[in-house]
Amino acid sequence: MKEPRPSVAAEDDYARLPGLFRRWEIEQVLEPGLDFHLEEAGEASDGTPLFAVYRRDPNQKEA
Repeated sequence: MKEPRPSVAAEDDYARLPGLFRRWEIEQVLEPGLDFHLEEAGEASDGTPLFAVYRRDPNQKEA
């Protein structure tokens, strides 16, 4: 059995995009120059896997 991993958002400055995404929808939210992290987030009613998407700008530093 896989041990659950802590969410990347709790460890880094990733921001979660609202909603859950099917695999073929992820390309619609990708942008060049940003870092992305995907997490499994369950299944739709038809059994399609859903993913939570997190992103951050690696060039943006907190002051």
